[in-house]
Amino acid sequence: MTENIAGRATGRARTDARPPREVVPGNPLRALVSPVLWRASVHLVLDALVASAGLAVLVVLVLAVCLVPAGLVGLPLVVAAGWALFRLAALERARFAVTCGLELDELPAPVCSWRLVASLRSLVHNLCTWRLIGYFVLLMPVAVVTVVGVALTWAVPLTLVLLPAYYRGLPGGQARLGPFLVDSLPRALLVAAVALLVGAVLSPLVVRLLLALDTALAVALLSRPRGMALQQRVDDLTESRARVVDAAEAERRRIERDLHDGAQQRLVAMSITLGRASSRLKKAGDHETGKLVEDARRETLSAITELRNLARGLHPPVLTDRGLAAALSAVAALAPVPVRLDVRVEPRPSSTVEAVAYFTVTEALTNVAKHARATRAWVEIHREGDRVDVTVGDDGRGGADLAAGTGLSGLADRVSGVDGRFRLSSPVGGPTVIEVELPCG
Repeated sequence: MTENIAGRATGRARTDARPPREVVPGNPLRALVSPVLWRASVHLVLDALVASAGLAVLVVLVLAVCLVPAGLVGLPLVVAAGWALFRLAALERARFAVTCGLELDELPAPVCSWRLVASLRSLVHNLCTWRLIGYFVLLMPVAVVTVVGVALTWAVPLTLVLLPAYYRGLPGGQARLGPFLVDSLPRALLVAAVALLVGAVLSPLVVRLLLALDTALAVALLSRPRGMALQQRVDDLTESRARVVDAAEAERRRIERDLHDGAQQRLVAMSITLGRASSRLKKAGDHETGKLVEDARRETLSAITELRNLARGLHPPVLTDRGLAAALSAVAALAPVPVRLDVRVEPRPSSTVEAVAYFTVTEALTNVAKHARATRAWVEIHREGDRVDVTVGDDGRGGADLAAGTGLSGLADRVSGVDGRFRLSSPVGGPTVIEVELPCG
């Protein structure tokens, strides 16, 4: 059995964040003169402000949830707090982009509108809502660590470097640093030199570590997971492919109408005119010219037949007007072998799905006539919920292959174009059975 399935891509639960454009240099001297280090320090200090704003939004959200039983008061507050949560997250991503050069993909926001119940449902069912709640809850202790850490990182060395300027103003005119007593200028200068050296080496390293903690939290919860991004891309591609298929099918119907109402009608009028001219020429006794006109009339009739078949191949009008059962009844009546037809597709699916089912059956019956050497065939089309099942079989010699160039590969491509499933079973000696599942939800 050969199976062709339009599948969906899956992704791991990684985040879809791009690496920072700028990082704190590893060399202490380069780091101290780099604006990246100072932007990172400002970023870490601002964690406290963002954490406070996040805490305020979360408190409002909790209070609003508690007031939900009151209905008119709780629901608008929940929706407003949810909207504020996502707006604050957008500002946080912008902050990371400006101060750290870290690009974080935007999270898909829920629908927040005056339809409060629908907005609440969208907010609760959106996984990103819970990710943002987790982010701002965890940001509070992280902000304490980063703010205190960056404050100590710069304040302690700076305080010791300035020690020679103020140690005499301390009680007793001296300062004690553990077992080391600073009671003279040389000792104060020694402490300042050591503090300057150690601070120059350790401060950039500490800032790098604190920034790594901060960005790790943001990448983990503030950015769209890679799996979600891939799923969104797959959904977008599926929707765009469906639009392309629908547009192509609409174009086929337009061309069929133009051929039927335009060129075909002109050819019919031409054949009538040629017929009248032929009759007049015969009455006038000009048989040679009459024969030429009659030949032209026959060619016109042949062109009409070919044009009608071409239009029917593009999209039969009966399919649009009366549906699959009527369209396939005409096809089965013209088949060279008896065809048992069973079509039950109420309610009617979309015109695109109908067209795919129709051409699947017609191409399969064409293969039966050309290659199968069958004595009978059968066609079953049933609708099961949001799916249309199409089965075409024959009792011929079998041995059909998707790669054999019998048009089956084109059928499989047409089916996959609407996210359907195509299966072929054709053992040598028969029977050949084609099974197609078409989504129509």
